[in-house]
Amino acid sequence: MKLLLLLSAGHLHAQIMAGGKITMQREFTDSPEGQENFSAFLQEVKHPTCLLVDLIEEDFRQETIPHLSGSSRTGLLQRKFEQFYRGTHFHQATLLQRQKTGRRDDDMLFSALTNPSLIKPWLDIMLAQQTPLAGIYSVPQISAPLVKDHSSNHLLLISWEKFAGLRQTYFSDHHLQISRLTPIHADLTFQQAVVSELTRTYQYLKSLSLLPSGQTLDVRLLGHSHDLVELQQELPRSADMRYDFVDLADLAKQHNIGYDFTDSDASQIFLHQLAAHPPQTHYASATHTHYFTLWQLKHALNLASGTLLFGMLLWGAANLWQSSNDAAEAASLKTLAQRALNEAQKITLAFPNTYAPAADIKAGVSVMRKLNQHDAAPSGILRPVGSTLDRHPQIELDDLAWRMDAAEPVAPNTLADAPAQVIIIKGRLTDFANDYRAALNYLENFQRDLTAQGYQVAVLAKPLDVSPSGSITDQRKASANVLGFSLKLSRRPPA
Repeated sequence: MKLLLLLSAGHLHAQIMAGGKITMQREFTDSPEGQENFSAFLQEVKHPTCLLVDLIEEDFRQETIPHLSGSSRTGLLQRKFEQFYRGTHFHQATLLQRQKTGRRDDDMLFSALTNPSLIKPWLDIMLAQQTPLAGIYSVPQISAPLVKDHSSNHLLLISWEKFAGLRQTYFSDHHLQISRLTPIHADLTFQQAVVSELTRTYQYLKSLSLLPSGQTLDVRLLGHSHDLVELQQELPRSADMRYDFVDLADLAKQHNIGYDFTDSDASQIFLHQLAAHPPQTHYASATHTHYFTLWQLKHALNLASGTLLFGMLLWGAANLWQSSNDAAEAASLKTLAQRALNEAQKITLAFPNTYAPAADIKAGVSVMRKLNQHDAAPSGILRPVGSTLDRHPQIELDDLAWRMDAAEPVAPNTLADAPAQVIIIKGRLTDFANDYRAALNYLENFQRDLTAQGYQVAVLAKPLDVSPSGSITDQRKASANVLGFSLKLSRRPPA
């Protein structure tokens, strides 16, 4: 059995499926009462869960990156996420294709749910109820199989979801490019929305140069047969667009979906598609899928113990059959089978109890609130450094590193139980010629300015070693106009 959730703005649909059939359906509104009902519902339902979202706030960006692997690829993707989607943790990168010429770079599709507040309350409830969430997916993400049979390289897929609106997803060479969701108001029918939005979307694709000049746009429309008949009469005839009308009932038969469609709502097409073929990439993090990982482990242990028990029983039965005339050997085999059953029960009893008391959950929330008071994001500590560098134009920054370090000395009037934020600066003093005294004075002014900003400043490397053991002649071998130095800055939150 599997629990499928469909989240749209202001509404959450839940349904339990078993053997490809719907066994239960529930609806929840985005309100305190609806979320309370959803929490009570999850207390009774502990099936593996897939969350499908259909929201306006989903962004897509296509980018070409070098073909890397391992930690280098992970680091590159993380930098792209910070560049594109710094305000959300719900992001993913999907490989579209590897180029066949040149460096053979990777064409990637970066996407994200840009408004986490729409999804976070529901996720918090699922985490509190220890729901085994397998992943967070979006409607555009699972739409590709619905157009793979179409021969067009420039295809627009149009569908309608009752609680979300009109979804338009554009594919180039059968790869997802962009997707738009338009809410449909009560006074606007599905047919009217398609007619009004289709022209806008066509112009939008042209303005982004996603549709080549002179290229005909193929449009595949999913809907009920009655609505499609009206659309065939109302849609404008133009050489710029070709229409492909697909009845939801025919599409359901093609994908072995047992559902009776009464209108053009295609939600069940996407939910069944997700249940049958969930994509490998999704928006959920390891924190969100923690209990699903535990469920998989428990399931694997159950399977292993069941296989072991079945094998032992078969082995015991074979031995019993071979020695049916030997009563003593038969009794020994029965004992052996019982022992295997006891071992299997011991393994089952040893499975970890994933129940968490309310007191533990409350303590965890308290700890998280305390950690949130001391934000470890580097932006807050780096901003004063940037302004200080602006006031010292003869310092050129070569390298900057940031880390959290609890072992740093504790300055007066700062929190000792909060880790210090440490910045290592490597730079150069320029345009001082051979006037080393002026260069050292300039660097000291820079240090004093940083100290005034609340940092503890330690010199790791000076531009000129003037100690008794230093050598000025060594320094002069370098460029007379560039003097390197290294500083360590540290700061803790005020007490």
